[in-house]
Amino acid sequence: MILTNARILTFDATNRVLDSGSVEVLADGAIGFVRPGRALDAHAVDLHGRLLMPALINCHTHLYSTLARGIHLPGPPPPDFPATLKKLWWRLDRALTEEDVYYSALTGLIDSARCGVGTVIDHHSSPNACAGSLDSVERAFLQVGLRGATCYETSDRNGRRGADTGIRENVRFLERVRPAAQVGGMFGLHAAFTLGDRTLAACVEANQSLGAGFHVHVAEDVCDRSAVRRLCAAGVLNEKALAAHCIHITAAERTALARHRVNVVHNPQSNCNNAVGIADLPALFRSGTIVGLGSDGYSPRMWDEFKAATQLQKVRARDSRVGGAEACTALFRGNRDIVRQIWGTQVGRIAPGARADLQLVDYHPPTPIDSFNLFGHLLFGVSNAPVDSLMVNGRWVLRGGHCVNLDEREIAEKAAARAKALWERF
Repeated sequence: MILTNARILTFDATNRVLDSGSVEVLADGAIGFVRPGRALDAHAVDLHGRLLMPALINCHTHLYSTLARGIHLPGPPPPDFPATLKKLWWRLDRALTEEDVYYSALTGLIDSARCGVGTVIDHHSSPNACAGSLDSVERAFLQVGLRGATCYETSDRNGRRGADTGIRENVRFLERVRPAAQVGGMFGLHAAFTLGDRTLAACVEANQSLGAGFHVHVAEDVCDRSAVRRLCAAGVLNEKALAAHCIHITAAERTALARHRVNVVHNPQSNCNNAVGIADLPALFRSGTIVGLGSDGYSPRMWDEFKAATQLQKVRARDSRVGGAEACTALFRGNRDIVRQIWGTQVGRIAPGARADLQLVDYHPPTPIDSFNLFGHLLFGVSNAPVDSLMVNGRWVLRGGHCVNLDEREIAEKAAARAKALWERF
């Protein structure tokens, strides 16, 4: 397949902008040639001058939270982050059934696709529907056609039996999933403050023969201070690990994260919503840490995370010159580096040999666009434009703003029925 007559943002080594170009998509889902000019092939797909760029990546989210959208919490609002976990999220995940898990993931992934996101890294929890739950999440990925990974959030908050069940679910899924699968796996941990020494050691031991990366919340709130030191000592944090948040950390802990080549994922909108603080992105970058962006289940729109990350760093530093470069690097380089480092998959750029994970955006720039002013167009223009189409691994997932193989309305109606019953149990 040849895609032609598109304005192409390559996000390659030089961030080339081709005002009118063509991209070859090979039968195996890889990108062949990328060149300026229209293709003369009669079977080429005309993109009518729209903007073609790599599909976005969400490096940390919770698909199980989709069915909580609009839920009402009776009584006074929780006063702090631990109270929010106890009053909302830990009650919600205990109420989930196997079907809830599937429909929550399915609707969350449809929303992601419609926002131009081609890769989603999920962190799952459903204590009373744990066994086989990762298969339900995987089934949703395959239905929508997105790339990604999932894991089970092991924790001691539901007792020793709950922790052991979580370990077994991670091990079962990791033993089954193929190395180059469309949906990969990680070994999930909730956070250091909900994991006792026995459970943490059991997780590390269970993962030794699997060699998977750990996916864990790190220092999201002040209640989880010193998490970096403890998790490093336990052997959790390394080049395959995803450490979400890393807000309440010291300079020495930033150095340790960089030394262990840990992948840190910033989640700005969720951090605002939970009032837990703002990660110091410039300091993380100065330390040499790999930093990406995620949503933590707050929204499927990674463009909004990019904008929030940019603006929050300016407010945090009281300096309008900071934030933009770090947020842009996190979304467009950090996220693709994380996927490559953990799974070896080349996504996030339009270049020969990379996977054809592409989004087509209805953006016709009113001013010149090139590699030097690209950030301004991304922040103030592209991020606000509708996504017309999405391709993952060379196959169309979205065309004309709608999923190609799914009845979105029917799925939404079924999800709403599941949510109603879930809220009544909650």
